[in-house]
Amino acid sequence: MVQKFCTICGAVLQKGVKFCENCGAAVEQIPPAYTPSPVPPAPFVATPPQGTMPKGTPPVKIIAGIVIVLVVLAVAVYIFVLPKMSGGFTPSTPLGGTGAPTTTSMTAVVTASSTVTTAITAAPTPTPDPFPNALKLKDGFPFGSGNISSEANVYRIWMNDSYQWHNDMDNKYYIDKAKSGNKFLFVFLNVYNKGDTRVWPPTAGNVKLHYNGEVYSSDPNHFLPDKASDRKATAIEVKEVEYFSKLFGSEYVEDYGYSHGTQYAYLYPGKSNAIDGYIIFQVPSSLTTDKAYAEIEFNGNEVGVWKLG
Repeated sequence: MVQKFCTICGAVLQKGVKFCENCGAAVEQIPPAYTPSPVPPAPFVATPPQGTMPKGTPPVKIIAGIVIVLVVLAVAVYIFVLPKMSGGFTPSTPLGGTGAPTTTSMTAVVTASSTVTTAITAAPTPTPDPFPNALKLKDGFPFGSGNISSEANVYRIWMNDSYQWHNDMDNKYYIDKAKSGNKFLFVFLNVYNKGDTRVWPPTAGNVKLHYNGEVYSSDPNHFLPDKASDRKATAIEVKEVEYFSKLFGSEYVEDYGYSHGTQYAYLYPGKSNAIDGYIIFQVPSSLTTDKAYAEIEFNGNEVGVWKLG
């Protein structure tokens, strides 16, 4: 830009002069004013019309299709896979529905299946065995020592809700029936003396029966041989077991503690003098031999226990 007036004297300057013609002062050259570079226009971005989606966003139909596929897969898993995992569970039809399970019902089924699995895997607490060291039938139990050494053995049982016994007074059989909800249990016992001196044998009162936490004694209503009024030394036979043999020898069993109708006072040495016979108990009909035990007390300080099944 060219200076038009002298900055010293204010005279008008001619175009192109370098000194003022009036005062001789040097003419200053004013630099041209700064002109900024033109800014390029911003690129045009088209605004999509209202109601449309930007480019790159999945259409609603695609999303809906994906959701439908997921629902179909979930239904297939619920119908075909869950029944095999939960032991053949068959989904029930909701009230007023068509049988197609909803998402809420599927969640409930999965939760129920997990609960059932937990219940199955939880093992019940077993009932402890009251006599874990009990002997088996026909196992001998030694008691006493030295010249009074002896052995006892519970070797047979018989059960029924009734039995027939023979009355020597009129030579007829009569039926004894257990009380309602009960049955009779016959326990066969053999005791013999292995020493050389007579000993006192355990009596029927020393024999107890254990079942389901209860203790039973011999049936006091059973008719014993020594109660016969006409012939005291005659045996009382029980028809159902009268031909059962004793543990030793070929003689038939009688009531425990008796031989040919006579009651033993002592147990003498030798198997031929063994005391062998049955003791009758009246027990609940629910009794099972795998949970029943016969307990015998010998001389007050030795006890033998047999599991009956």
